[in-house]
Amino acid sequence: MAFGEDKHKKTTFEKVTLIIVVLMVLATIAGLVLPAISAIM
Repeated sequence: MAFGEDKHKKTTFEKVTLIIVVLMVLATIAGLVLPAISAIM
């Protein structure tokens, strides 16, 4: 299979990977923001 042959359709694995990455980013942001909010409150 040529590289990038089926870029137009995402596989289930790619979707799962994307979701995991997004969750990790959100968790990182939450980890940074929540202590700051707690300190302000």
